[in-house]
Amino acid sequence: MSFPRESWYVAATLDELGDGLVARRILDVPVVLYRLADGSVAALEDRCVHRPYPLSAGHRDGDRVVCGYHGCTYDPDGTCVLVPSQDNPPLGARVRAFPVHLSGPFVWVWMGTPGGSRLRPPPATPELEPRSGWSSTGGRRDVAAGFMLLHEHYLDLTNVFEMHAAMVPPGIEALPPLEEVEISEVSVSYVRELPPAPLAPWEAAASGLDTDEAFGRRETGAFVTPGLHRQTYTILDAEGPTFELVRLHGFTPLTRRSTRVFLQLAWRGSAVAPDADLRLGETFHAMSDRDTTVIETMQRCLDEDEAPRRYVNVKADRAAVRARRIVQSMIEEERGL
Repeated sequence: MSFPRESWYVAATLDELGDGLVARRILDVPVVLYRLADGSVAALEDRCVHRPYPLSAGHRDGDRVVCGYHGCTYDPDGTCVLVPSQDNPPLGARVRAFPVHLSGPFVWVWMGTPGGSRLRPPPATPELEPRSGWSSTGGRRDVAAGFMLLHEHYLDLTNVFEMHAAMVPPGIEALPPLEEVEISEVSVSYVRELPPAPLAPWEAAASGLDTDEAFGRRETGAFVTPGLHRQTYTILDAEGPTFELVRLHGFTPLTRRSTRVFLQLAWRGSAVAPDADLRLGETFHAMSDRDTTVIETMQRCLDEDEAPRRYVNVKADRAAVRARRIVQSMIEEERGL
């Protein structure tokens, strides 16, 4: 097992689900998703109970799914209700149905123990809710790397000077060390304050703020759950926050070495540029391109190593190391170790 199953993961965004069947691979399990007549979403294991054929290759009959091989038909709860070649389906014939939760644009799916979803609610993303006062935009991409490499990468932004120098505010030559790292049983977060500095070009373009002024910044990062990473970036004037940006990453393991990333940006401010969605989308899409190249390269290096290497940690890794320990502990608990 390379990822915890007792957690919620983003399976899709609502705009991906139309009238048809959508195939996904989540935690190395095939899943088929579809919208029901009442607007909710069903998630079933994407295999017919009769033969190893994907239900997503079949078709819908109202809220039911019909296998495209022999016509076995399933209710949204996974029960096989019809086998055309006989009067009644075999007793107990069913595929697994996974709990689903809709929140903002995200379709969350629980892949863990049946019934366990009631004990661990999905993480909150209030900035993405309608009428929240925030604007947002999003995208998704597949990364050929394990999900923990992504979490660790975004828990240490000291790489920004080497990888994303154009995003650093003028005059900031180093990030303050992580003196405050908050740790719970299942999450890790940090806060970092930056000294006043002029606006970087991307900040000025998105925020609409005066480029002649100097502003402070507050940056936070959080391993919220194995399936969600949260970052905030706040530009501050003398009276407090004047531009706030939240970057939410849904990290959904497809396999041990591949991850689907659901990125949502949300922002608000006192003088936000009217085209902030385009400005921020362009900036963070380019940033994600560079991040993806580095993360996929690290995964290839790990795969190429004939024997496990021991890599050293530095002070900036404090949050990342803690997050890895939490994930390892969750996996061991699920294994009964």
